[in-house]
Amino acid sequence: MTPPPPGCASLGALCARVSGPLRLLLLLWTAAATQGHPKSGPRISAVWKGRAGQDWVDFGLAEPHTVLFHEPGSSTVWVGGRGKVYVFDFPEGKNASKRTVNIGSTKGSCLDKRVNGTVESLGEKRGYAPFSPDENSLVLFDGDEVYSTIRKQEYNGKIPRFRRIQGEIELYTSDTVMQNPQFIKATIVHQDQAYDDKIYYFFREDNPDKNPEAPLNVSRVAQLCRGDQGGESSLSVSKWNTFLKAMLVCSDVTTNKNFNRLQDVFLLPDPDGQWRDTRVYGVFSNPWNYSAVCVYSLDDIDRVFRMSSLKGYHSSLPNPRPGKCLPDQQPIPTETFQVADSHPEVAQRVEPMGPLKTPLFHSKYHYQKVVVHRMQASRGETFHVLYLTTDRGTIHKVVESVERERSLAFNIMEIQPFHHPAAIQAMSLDAERRKLYVSSQWEVSQVPLDLCEVYGGGCHGCLMARDPYCGWDQGHCVSIYSSQGPVLQSINPDEPHKECPNPQPDRAPLQKVSLARNSRYYLSCPMESRHATYSWRHEENVEQSCEPGHQSPNCILFIENLTARQYGHYLCEAQEGSYFREAQHWELLPDDRAMAEHLLGRARALAASLWLGVLPTLTLGLLVH
Repeated sequence: MTPPPPGCASLGALCARVSGPLRLLLLLWTAAATQGHPKSGPRISAVWKGRAGQDWVDFGLAEPHTVLFHEPGSSTVWVGGRGKVYVFDFPEGKNASKRTVNIGSTKGSCLDKRVNGTVESLGEKRGYAPFSPDENSLVLFDGDEVYSTIRKQEYNGKIPRFRRIQGEIELYTSDTVMQNPQFIKATIVHQDQAYDDKIYYFFREDNPDKNPEAPLNVSRVAQLCRGDQGGESSLSVSKWNTFLKAMLVCSDVTTNKNFNRLQDVFLLPDPDGQWRDTRVYGVFSNPWNYSAVCVYSLDDIDRVFRMSSLKGYHSSLPNPRPGKCLPDQQPIPTETFQVADSHPEVAQRVEPMGPLKTPLFHSKYHYQKVVVHRMQASRGETFHVLYLTTDRGTIHKVVESVERERSLAFNIMEIQPFHHPAAIQAMSLDAERRKLYVSSQWEVSQVPLDLCEVYGGGCHGCLMARDPYCGWDQGHCVSIYSSQGPVLQSINPDEPHKECPNPQPDRAPLQKVSLARNSRYYLSCPMESRHATYSWRHEENVEQSCEPGHQSPNCILFIENLTARQYGHYLCEAQEGSYFREAQHWELLPDDRAMAEHLLGRARALAASLWLGVLPTLTLGLLVH
């Protein structure tokens, strides 16, 4: 059997019977009729992907273990790899550049530091870098002081400790106060009096409760006095004498969901410099890798350590009480150290902020890292925007707002920062430049915070997204930072679409596609609003409904076996309160001999009209000759 001519496969034998100009016209007509109808449906408009060379740059080879450093306000990103440092520059509006500095490596040593944009030898510094790249390590720098959880000798000291390795006096935690800790984050908080400055660090450890139903890990926050000078006795002189730890609770009593495994922590300082109002965002997971975000107050954490009794200790507390910072670098009395060393955990637990003491939100996604940006919308309202990395190498943009004295969170966008999807190893927020910098084993990416071009649906879609970085101005969804004047925004109200000039958005354009009987097909509708219900309606029947919180960014209607009854019009409709929008309108047409005959008839009519137009010209040419 002779195969059909190129482009005729969809029309079968009918196309093969015609030839010459008529076949050409038929093929052109067919291409025009089916153009713009991809089999996979429209692209997802609420997902951002970077541009090669400008938003992401690759290493040129795999770097399984990297360390990322970015100084706020700078366009430069430093990434440490194996025996080299990569220096990336992301100038505004231009392509990024990359250069590599080879530094060599010596096991157990750290040989490089940055001075005025160059790398210089640092010399051997025990405790600055781990002996193995996958070793659980945490290093905190504050002026001339350095704190580390890294072993000083490769084959010595199997018990993890939190150390001060550079400062007035070297100290380390007792071997019994933590059980197999996995360190996550450390920070120094300057309080009202300098002697009362605290070091807080967050970690997981083995659960001392051996009940089979108890979780294997518990999440902790520990406190140390920055001015701790050790104790009076030979047993306490080189140890932290102000160590206390408390349990971090992240559970929803209304749904009986508990999240025990701390993944990451981000501290958001108060804009007025009030340390007590610092917000602590914690990302937790459970054994099924579902996630929750709990928000704590640093004032609550401080109060727990100052006021709580010690777990398992039933006598009166010594004076000064364990964990108290003493002025004038006074040593901690031996009795106080002994009580704290034998009973390091306080009885009271640290619970989330708010009257209900519940998570800000929980999700079926597995989140791993978090950063938070405090920003002001065009009308001066303050919003906290969370950027959470998933185990799929994407970032979710979540907006936290306060309505009726209760915090609400909306997942408004998925960001795909890399060309090659991979796990995110590091993420840094630059609030000054309004950029995120993220790295994987393959590449580094710069992600703008104001990604407004992804929102479709005109004014209604722009405002219903509730993105505080974006507003409607002169027919476009634009960044509030790039607009020359005030933009239209309505983020908090239940019905922001009513702010738009037109009461209802335009109807979706009709899209047609021809399909063979008994074939499989799916229709995909992007869920541009995370708060709306999306429904696929065929004629008068609702065939598929996707509620808010739907896992997929698309509402998909799958037709497994296309029958005659299933041809016709399909509408995807978004409903949120009084807001209604026709998001998609498709017409499925039968792709059979009748359709082909229809196309052939149109092609013949077009050919006839062309021939009648050419005939007078040919006649005139013959008369002239």
